[in-house]
Amino acid sequence: MSRRHSGILALGLIFALALAATAAEQVEEPIIIYPAGSEPQPEPSPVRWDGPIARFGAVTLDSQTRVVSATGWVNQVEGAIELFACGPKGKLHECVFVLALNPIDLQAALLLAGHKAGATMPAMGEGPPKGSPMDIHVEWELEGEPHRERAEKFIWAVPDNSALPDSNWIFTGSMIYEGRFMGFAEESLVASYWDPYAIVNLDHPYGADDELLHANPETVPPFGTPVTFFFTPR
Repeated sequence: MSRRHSGILALGLIFALALAATAAEQVEEPIIIYPAGSEPQPEPSPVRWDGPIARFGAVTLDSQTRVVSATGWVNQVEGAIELFACGPKGKLHECVFVLALNPIDLQAALLLAGHKAGATMPAMGEGPPKGSPMDIHVEWELEGEPHRERAEKFIWAVPDNSALPDSNWIFTGSMIYEGRFMGFAEESLVASYWDPYAIVNLDHPYGADDELLHANPETVPPFGTPVTFFFTPR
Protein backbone atom coordinates (compact mmCIF):
# COMPACT_ATOMS: atom_id res chain seq x y z
CA MET A 1 0.00 0.00 0.00
CA SER A 2 1.34 3.45 -0.94
CA ARG A 3 2.10 6.08 1.67
CA ARG A 4 -0.62 8.27 0.09
CA HIS A 5 -3.31 5.57 0.44
CA SER A 6 -2.33 4.78 4.01
CA GLY A 7 -2.59 8.49 4.84
CA ILE A 8 -6.12 8.66 3.40
CA LEU A 9 -7.13 5.57 5.39
CA ALA A 10 -5.73 7.11 8.57
CA LEU A 11 -7.68 10.32 8.02
CA GLY A 12 -10.82 8.30 7.35
CA LEU A 13 -10.31 6.33 10.57
CA ILE A 14 -9.82 9.54 12.58
CA PHE A 15 -12.99 11.05 11.06
CA ALA A 16 -15.01 7.90 11.81
CA LEU A 17 -13.78 7.83 15.43
CA ALA A 18 -14.69 11.52 15.83
CA LEU A 19 -18.20 10.87 14.54
CA ALA A 20 -18.61 7.91 16.88
CA ALA A 21 -17.48 9.98 19.85
CA THR A 22 -19.89 12.77 18.94
CA ALA A 23 -22.77 10.31 18.59
CA ALA A 24 -21.94 8.77 21.96
CA GLU A 25 -22.09 12.19 23.59
CA GLN A 26 -25.51 12.97 22.17
CA VAL A 27 -28.37 12.28 24.51
CA GLU A 28 -31.88 12.08 23.09
CA GLU A 29 -34.27 14.67 24.44
CA PRO A 30 -37.02 13.06 26.52
CA ILE A 31 -40.51 13.19 25.03
CA ILE A 32 -42.69 15.44 27.16
CA ILE A 33 -46.46 14.99 27.07
CA TYR A 34 -48.20 18.14 28.25
CA PRO A 35 -51.72 18.08 29.70
CA ALA A 36 -54.22 19.73 27.34
CA GLY A 37 -54.06 23.48 27.69
CA SER A 38 -50.61 23.56 29.29
CA GLU A 39 -48.52 23.21 26.11
CA PRO A 40 -45.75 25.81 25.62
CA GLN A 41 -47.14 28.62 23.50
CA PRO A 42 -45.34 30.29 20.60
CA GLU A 43 -44.13 33.83 20.99
CA PRO A 44 -44.36 36.74 18.55
CA SER A 45 -41.32 37.44 16.42
CA PRO A 46 -39.04 40.29 17.50
CA VAL A 47 -40.10 43.58 15.90
CA ARG A 48 -37.51 45.03 13.51
CA TRP A 49 -37.86 48.67 12.48
CA ASP A 50 -36.65 50.10 9.18
CA GLY A 51 -37.68 53.74 9.31
CA PRO A 52 -41.51 53.76 9.49
CA ILE A 53 -41.70 50.07 8.53
CA ALA A 54 -42.06 47.47 11.29
CA ARG A 55 -41.44 43.81 10.48
CA PHE A 56 -42.97 41.06 12.62
CA GLY A 57 -41.39 37.94 11.12
CA ALA A 58 -43.12 37.62 7.72
CA VAL A 59 -45.65 40.40 8.49
CA THR A 60 -45.00 44.06 7.66
CA LEU A 61 -46.62 47.19 9.09
CA ASP A 62 -46.30 50.65 7.56
CA SER A 63 -46.74 52.81 10.64
CA GLN A 64 -47.55 55.90 8.55
CA THR A 65 -50.42 54.40 6.54
CA ARG A 66 -51.25 51.70 9.15
CA VAL A 67 -51.35 49.13 6.33
CA VAL A 68 -50.37 45.57 7.29
CA SER A 69 -49.12 43.24 4.56
CA ALA A 70 -48.16 39.58 4.20
CA THR A 71 -47.44 37.14 1.39
CA GLY A 72 -48.80 33.72 0.47
CA TRP A 73 -50.29 31.77 -2.42
CA VAL A 74 -53.55 30.55 -3.99
CA ASN A 75 -54.83 27.39 -2.34
CA GLN A 76 -58.37 26.84 -3.69
CA VAL A 77 -59.90 28.05 -6.96
CA GLU A 78 -63.46 26.71 -6.63
CA GLY A 79 -65.87 25.07 -4.20
CA ALA A 80 -67.35 25.94 -0.80
CA ILE A 81 -65.19 27.88 1.65
CA GLU A 82 -65.21 28.81 5.32
CA LEU A 83 -61.94 30.75 5.26
CA PHE A 84 -60.56 33.40 2.98
CA ALA A 85 -57.02 32.93 4.30
CA CYS A 86 -55.38 30.44 6.66
CA GLY A 87 -51.91 29.32 7.67
CA PRO A 88 -50.06 26.38 6.05
CA LYS A 89 -51.46 24.01 8.72
CA GLY A 90 -54.97 25.46 8.70
CA LYS A 91 -58.18 24.21 7.07
CA LEU A 92 -56.77 23.94 3.57
CA HIS A 93 -59.79 22.05 2.24
CA GLU A 94 -62.03 25.14 2.60
CA CYS A 95 -59.73 28.14 2.20
CA VAL A 96 -58.94 30.34 -0.82
CA PHE A 97 -55.47 31.60 0.16
CA VAL A 98 -52.62 30.49 2.41
CA LEU A 99 -50.45 33.08 4.17
CA ALA A 100 -47.00 31.96 5.30
CA LEU A 101 -46.78 33.68 8.67
CA ASN A 102 -46.99 33.28 12.43
CA PRO A 103 -50.62 34.13 13.36
CA ILE A 104 -49.38 35.88 16.50
CA ASP A 105 -47.35 38.24 14.31
CA LEU A 106 -50.41 39.11 12.22
CA GLN A 107 -52.51 39.84 15.30
CA ALA A 108 -49.70 41.89 16.87
CA ALA A 109 -49.24 43.96 13.70
CA LEU A 110 -52.97 44.65 13.40
CA LEU A 111 -53.11 45.70 17.04
CA LEU A 112 -50.15 48.03 16.57
CA ALA A 113 -51.93 49.46 13.52
CA GLY A 114 -54.68 50.56 15.89
CA HIS A 115 -57.30 47.88 15.36
CA LYS A 116 -59.48 46.95 18.33
CA ALA A 117 -61.57 43.82 18.82
CA GLY A 118 -65.16 43.92 20.04
CA ALA A 119 -67.10 41.29 21.97
CA THR A 120 -66.10 37.73 21.09
CA MET A 121 -68.61 35.79 18.99
CA PRO A 122 -70.08 32.89 21.02
CA ALA A 123 -69.63 30.14 18.41
CA MET A 124 -69.09 29.34 14.75
CA GLY A 125 -71.68 31.09 12.60
CA GLU A 126 -72.97 33.18 15.50
CA GLY A 127 -72.38 36.90 15.06
CA PRO A 128 -72.14 39.42 13.64
CA PRO A 129 -68.44 40.12 14.32
CA LYS A 130 -67.55 43.21 16.34
CA GLY A 131 -64.38 45.25 16.05
CA SER A 132 -62.45 47.65 13.85
CA PRO A 133 -63.41 47.57 10.14
CA MET A 134 -60.84 47.18 7.40
CA ASP A 135 -60.45 46.60 3.68
CA ILE A 136 -58.45 43.67 2.33
CA HIS A 137 -56.83 43.79 -1.09
CA VAL A 138 -54.91 41.04 -2.84
CA GLU A 139 -52.14 41.64 -5.37
CA TRP A 140 -50.58 39.13 -7.75
CA GLU A 141 -48.82 38.95 -11.09
CA LEU A 142 -49.98 36.89 -14.05
CA GLU A 143 -48.03 36.66 -17.31
CA GLY A 144 -45.99 39.65 -16.28
CA GLU A 145 -49.02 41.84 -15.61
CA PRO A 146 -49.75 43.13 -12.06
CA HIS A 147 -53.28 42.72 -10.68
CA ARG A 148 -55.04 44.02 -7.56
CA GLU A 149 -58.58 43.23 -6.33
CA ARG A 150 -60.68 43.61 -3.24
CA ALA A 151 -60.99 40.41 -1.22
CA GLU A 152 -64.72 40.17 -1.83
CA LYS A 153 -64.19 39.71 -5.58
CA PHE A 154 -62.63 36.30 -4.94
CA ILE A 155 -65.77 35.05 -3.16
CA TRP A 156 -68.90 33.82 -4.97
CA ALA A 157 -72.21 34.41 -3.17
CA VAL A 158 -74.40 31.44 -4.06
CA PRO A 159 -77.77 33.10 -3.22
CA ASP A 160 -76.96 36.06 -5.49
CA ASN A 161 -75.22 34.05 -8.20
CA SER A 162 -72.54 36.74 -8.29
CA ALA A 163 -69.38 37.89 -6.58
CA LEU A 164 -69.80 39.07 -3.01
CA PRO A 165 -70.54 42.83 -2.94
CA ASP A 166 -68.03 45.24 -1.39
CA SER A 167 -68.02 44.57 2.34
CA ASN A 168 -66.04 45.37 5.47
CA TRP A 169 -63.76 42.91 7.17
CA ILE A 170 -63.67 43.06 10.96
CA PHE A 171 -60.70 42.71 13.30
CA THR A 172 -62.18 40.39 15.90
CA GLY A 173 -58.82 39.17 17.19
CA SER A 174 -58.30 35.54 18.06
CA MET A 175 -58.77 34.34 21.62
CA ILE A 176 -57.14 32.33 24.39
CA TYR A 177 -59.02 29.11 25.13
CA GLU A 178 -57.87 26.59 27.75
CA GLY A 179 -54.47 28.26 27.81
CA ARG A 180 -53.95 28.16 24.04
CA PHE A 181 -53.87 31.04 21.56
CA MET A 182 -56.43 29.69 19.11
CA GLY A 183 -55.18 31.77 16.20
CA PHE A 184 -52.01 29.67 16.35
CA ALA A 185 -53.75 26.39 17.16
CA GLU A 186 -56.26 26.67 14.27
CA GLU A 187 -54.30 28.96 11.90
CA SER A 188 -57.62 30.50 10.83
CA LEU A 189 -56.53 33.98 9.78
CA VAL A 190 -59.38 35.54 7.76
CA ALA A 191 -62.78 33.85 8.01
CA SER A 192 -65.67 34.09 5.57
CA TYR A 193 -67.80 31.87 7.85
CA TRP A 194 -67.93 33.58 11.25
CA ASP A 195 -65.28 32.07 13.49
CA PRO A 196 -64.44 33.27 17.02
CA TYR A 197 -60.94 31.77 16.66
CA ALA A 198 -60.11 33.73 13.49
CA ILE A 199 -58.22 37.02 13.61
CA VAL A 200 -60.37 38.75 10.97
CA ASN A 201 -64.00 38.00 10.03
CA LEU A 202 -66.27 38.95 7.14
CA ASP A 203 -68.82 41.67 7.89
CA HIS A 204 -71.71 40.28 5.84
CA PRO A 205 -74.86 38.30 6.82
CA TYR A 206 -73.73 35.39 4.63
CA GLY A 207 -70.99 34.80 7.17
CA ALA A 208 -73.58 33.05 9.34
CA ASP A 209 -73.93 30.11 6.91
CA ASP A 210 -71.09 27.81 5.83
CA GLU A 211 -72.80 26.82 2.56
CA LEU A 212 -73.44 30.23 0.97
CA LEU A 213 -69.93 31.28 -0.04
CA HIS A 214 -67.59 29.65 -2.57
CA ALA A 215 -64.26 30.50 -4.14
CA ASN A 216 -64.93 32.55 -7.27
CA PRO A 217 -63.36 30.66 -10.21
CA GLU A 218 -63.79 33.73 -12.41
CA THR A 219 -61.37 35.85 -10.39
CA VAL A 220 -59.17 33.57 -8.25
CA PRO A 221 -55.71 33.27 -9.89
CA PRO A 222 -54.36 29.82 -10.81
CA PHE A 223 -53.51 27.41 -8.01
CA GLY A 224 -50.16 28.20 -6.39
CA THR A 225 -49.94 31.78 -7.69
CA PRO A 226 -47.94 33.97 -5.23
CA VAL A 227 -50.01 36.79 -3.70
CA THR A 228 -49.60 39.71 -1.33
CA PHE A 229 -52.33 40.70 1.14
CA PHE A 230 -52.92 44.29 2.30
CA PHE A 231 -55.02 44.97 5.41
CA THR A 232 -56.06 48.64 5.35
CA PRO A 233 -58.00 50.38 8.17
CA ARG A 234 -61.35 51.87 7.18
